[in-house]
Amino acid sequence: MKTLISLGFLLISILYAGAFVVQPAWGNDLKITFENEVAGITPSMEILPSKTGALLENGNTEIANTGHYANSKSHSKEKSHEYYAQKQITAERKYASAGFIVPDSTPVGTVTKLFELKEVALQPDLVFVDIGKRQGVEKGDRFTVYTLDRYIYHPVLPGHGFEKLGEYTRRNGYPTILIPHPGKPVGHRVMIRGVLEITEPGDKVSYARVVKAYDTIRVGHLLMPYKRFEDQTSAFPQTDKSIKGYVVASKGDVIGIKSDDIIYIDKGWDDQVRPGDHFEVYTIPQVEEEIWYKKPFIDDKPMLPFVRGEIKVIDTQKKTATAIVVKSKKSMEIGDLIRFKRSHHPG
Repeated sequence: MKTLISLGFLLISILYAGAFVVQPAWGNDLKITFENEVAGITPSMEILPSKTGALLENGNTEIANTGHYANSKSHSKEKSHEYYAQKQITAERKYASAGFIVPDSTPVGTVTKLFELKEVALQPDLVFVDIGKRQGVEKGDRFTVYTLDRYIYHPVLPGHGFEKLGEYTRRNGYPTILIPHPGKPVGHRVMIRGVLEITEPGDKVSYARVVKAYDTIRVGHLLMPYKRFEDQTSAFPQTDKSIKGYVVASKGDVIGIKSDDIIYIDKGWDDQVRPGDHFEVYTIPQVEEEIWYKKPFIDDKPMLPFVRGEIKVIDTQKKTATAIVVKSKKSMEIGDLIRFKRSHHPG
């Protein structure tokens, strides 16, 4: 009985298995299947090889990404434009606040009071100034705020003894002490603090607003007529000149002068120095005198100059100029020599 049941189950399994076998298609059956399942295929169409199809697929991907690439490129251009615009603003701010050295400076006015009992003024704070309509001041007039940081003497060239007294001043512009100095007098180092605009002129006293603040502005800071800063470094063509001089000071009394620092040199407009001129900063190594236990480094031969870096003039006065360090091989120092760089030709 069990044997019969087993044979029955086996027979049923064989029947069901046959029902699930996929039957092959022959002749016109295959043509009918393609026509029903792949719409639009006709005998006149050329079927692309699989390799070409793969390239087309990649091509579609590239085409799809082209818009994204274009957008990214456009966005990149915008960011690049913003970057260079911001860089230009930063450079103008640095140049405008670089300061300069002049023998004498006569202010046209002074900051006399700050609003709201503040100790310092920044943009766009209001201040009082001691000039008004009697001096011809009108609403909208602008003035540069500055301080006489300290008097600069030449670090190398000697003066006429100790008879010259230099007036040193604190950073707020107030005089402190008088001390003698053996170096040749160069002039006051002028530090530019910002720009004020007259908002309400009075007879002797006026209200003014800080429209540009390169540093903090305090009571006692001095005023000079405003001159809009313009980068003139490309206004004068580079020509061959024979100019030599010295680095006489640095902004902020920086000791180890390096790239992007502001310095002052002892040659100016009278010496044919123009904005955009490039100078090499160099030193001449000193040969020690021969003594019984040490010989000189080089016998009877002059030492070659060692170039520390390169500077570019950004502003000129009659006898001095302001420059920015554009290349620095080694830290420069006050008293280093400078010479006009003939090989520099912009463009």
